Amino acid sequence: MDNVLTTGRMADRLGTTRSRVHRAVARGLVEPGRTSGGHLRFGPADVTVLERRLGFAPPVAGLSREQVWVAAALLGRPLGLRSARAVARAAGISPTTASRAVRRLEQLALVRRRQRRVMLGVPTDVDVWEINVRSRRWGRLAPILAAVVFPEASEPVVRDGRVPVWLRHLFWNADVHQLDVDRDAAYIAGRILAGDDAQAHAWAAATLPADAFLHAARMRGVPARRATLARNLAAGK
Repeated sequence: MDNVLTTGRMADRLGTTRSRVHRAVARGLVEPGRTSGGHLRFGPADVTVLERRLGFAPPVAGLSREQVWVAAALLGRPLGLRSARAVARAAGISPTTASRAVRRLEQLALVRRRQRRVMLGVPTDVDVWEINVRSRRWGRLAPILAAVVFPEASEPVVRDGRVPVWLRHLFWNADVHQLDVDRDAAYIAGRILAGDDAQAHAWAAATLPADAFLHAARMRGVPARRATLARNLAAGK
């Protein structure tokens, strides 16, 4: 039947290897059916369970499964992550694998290591891994990465619909406590894209809808390069 998968097709569906699928069966994560010859056959319920437990990485040319997870994890965390270990927790992979993945993504100019000032009792400069919003590839990657399913061990991305504290200086003449990311997305996008804060641009890329960026691109007085960035971000949504 069309909705029953062989081991090979299950591996292709998850973007993983047959050996990983076999190990998942050996661990008892799923109990697929078997043919008279002993071959495994996976149904829709098995797909759901394994996708949740093992994760799903859509194919991206030039990137491994783990690199796709890392890219998606950083795209969803505009504040960046301070270490390969933190990246590993977010992506649901080992620290060693995460370290190799961020280095590879850095070589491809998709992510970068950047110093950012945070409040740790006193203002402190820390280095974080973050997406490189200047890379035009993100416009094509973002909609693909939206299909990523992180392994069950990964940490969820938390969004509460409010403008983060660290961005509130951009809204100096507005009551940020009254701003809602969904309702006021166009206004928020315009304010953020008017500035040169790449970290703020990264937050907007991960949070705001395409229409917000298109509106910002049409605003009077927006420099051509900012309008181009806005359109690229919209295309990526």
